[in-house]
Amino acid sequence: MGSRILVSCPPISDNFAYYPYIDLIARDELRDHDVEFHRCIYHRFTPDTVGDFDDILIQTDVLLLSCYIWNFQLQLILTKRARMVNPSILVVAGGPQLHRQYYDWFDHNVIGEAEGALQQIIDGTAGHVINTPRKTDFKRSPYINQLPALLDIKEASPNPLGIIFETSRGCPYGCSYCDWGSLTLSKVHFYEMERVKSELEVICRDVKPNYLFLADANFGIVERDVEIAQFIASMKEKYGYPKSFYYSVSKNNADRNFKIGKVLYEGGVVDNYIVSVVHTDRDVLRINSRGNIKTERFKELSQKCVDNGLPTQTQLVMGMPGDTVERWFNSFCETFEWGLHAETKPYWYNVLPNAPANNKKFWSEWDIITQRVIFSQARLKADDELIDKTAEIIVSCKSFTTEDWIVMNKHSRWLQALHNFALLRNVAMYYRHVLEQPYNVFYASIIDYLWSTDLGQQYNIQYESYLRKLLDTRYQEEYVPFEFNGREMNIEPEDVLFMHILDNKEHFYWLINKEFGYDSMIVQDLIKYQKDSMIDMSYSPEDGRSVAMNYNWIQWFDEIGKSAYFDKAVNPPDRHNKELVFSTNQVNIEGATEFTSSRILWHKTKNQKRKMQLYAKAILGQIDFRGERTQFKDWKRVS
Repeated sequence: MGSRILVSCPPISDNFAYYPYIDLIARDELRDHDVEFHRCIYHRFTPDTVGDFDDILIQTDVLLLSCYIWNFQLQLILTKRARMVNPSILVVAGGPQLHRQYYDWFDHNVIGEAEGALQQIIDGTAGHVINTPRKTDFKRSPYINQLPALLDIKEASPNPLGIIFETSRGCPYGCSYCDWGSLTLSKVHFYEMERVKSELEVICRDVKPNYLFLADANFGIVERDVEIAQFIASMKEKYGYPKSFYYSVSKNNADRNFKIGKVLYEGGVVDNYIVSVVHTDRDVLRINSRGNIKTERFKELSQKCVDNGLPTQTQLVMGMPGDTVERWFNSFCETFEWGLHAETKPYWYNVLPNAPANNKKFWSEWDIITQRVIFSQARLKADDELIDKTAEIIVSCKSFTTEDWIVMNKHSRWLQALHNFALLRNVAMYYRHVLEQPYNVFYASIIDYLWSTDLGQQYNIQYESYLRKLLDTRYQEEYVPFEFNGREMNIEPEDVLFMHILDNKEHFYWLINKEFGYDSMIVQDLIKYQKDSMIDMSYSPEDGRSVAMNYNWIQWFDEIGKSAYFDKAVNPPDRHNKELVFSTNQVNIEGATEFTSSRILWHKTKNQKRKMQLYAKAILGQIDFRGERTQFKDWKRVS
């Protein structure tokens, strides 16, 4: 009897059942050997449920582990359990987690790509560390040749199937915070187009994945990627799959990347175009080896997306060496100057174990201090086991203190709630385009003022308490819940702030008008228009709300929204001889009520729409969230 092999690659979440690509590679590489593959472990588990795999572990000769930062702790738990129930089992580990380092608790550590290692292991010639040469020929397709295994998982899984796919392998860049370039020796290998299209055809026609994750480091780096994007869109039109698609965007060509984003968006496979800005300060980018990708390219790309109606999501990294409170705030607001208003996702600086920045010289030069936290910090789930999502993040260095880090976090949440969620976006745009006041100046004044009020202090005190618990070593590697008004939240901190303000809407806009609106009739009218367009408990899901205006803000913002950037000041709207009455538009998706006028949140993403519709129902008292919290309408108001 030959070897019995089990592959384990738990995903980052349970929303999809991800079939691990390493399982297909292993099956295809060992197709001529006397081996038997068990059905792979393709979903998450906990320390309490790992024993459910005992029967299969007992019957396993070789355990193959594909290790990433989000599942490494789970793989160690599985390894420990496997050796307990089956002492003779051979444990082989590979993946990005093992590029520059290897571990004694594995029998074999694969440093490099999986192809080429399995033959050595089966032949018994492999050492404790296996260094595999880079493959230069990927003519065979495991997706096509091992299609029955894919279909088996799809049939067995209770969750929708997600497929990890690639058209190229490698990255030519060497960003200090990323391990992609260093993992692949900064070289890129492109698969033959015939193979790419054949695989996509089989995947979309036969497997029918709800979610297709493209593992290319920089999709859009070459001209042929436009053709691939068009082919993916054609598969969606022809077969209805993939339902959704995710890819890491290239940064080297604005025209090409825009073309790809537009094709995929109009093809219905992406909700938005992700603009991976990271930071806008040139010194910060240079310090982190990102200086070769100019911010001007992102500005050009961003304005092209906005001018052509392509929704965007902006990604930023907070806490990079060289960053400061002022630089971070200005970087965040600079993206508004580019026209990126709808959705901004700030991420903590995650120190990947094999990234170039993770070395003693760089850490010593920048006096880096880190903390281990739950990896998925943006999603605060009170009812989820998160042991597999820990990461080491930078919380202090030579350019900023831990106190600065806390302030940068608070700035992020307030800018998201006030601008991305449109609580003050229109007012800010008026000040920017009519009065020519930059967004960073406007919001610096607004936030300083709000933080001194009872409304701002109530939120800040509780959010800061959450952050300080994260910084406390007693909580290291433990889930720290974000609590507000005595209730544990399972949504993002910026969403809590947004709902906190909306539950105190009259008080909030009274504060804003008191500080900024008394001296100007037109600003008073703008604040009133913005306030009356935001949903609250008096809002009718069936009838909406009629908003009276002295100025034609509807037409004015429609015109503003057609362009990302204005070189000269824009004239304010004309005043009407009588009040203009505007009835807010209602959009129903799966029974959820659109929380505000589409004109207030123009250029928002589908993801943001879904989120806001959910919150609308909570605000109206129609639903409750998971966890310990009660309905939003029962929250304690500030005054």
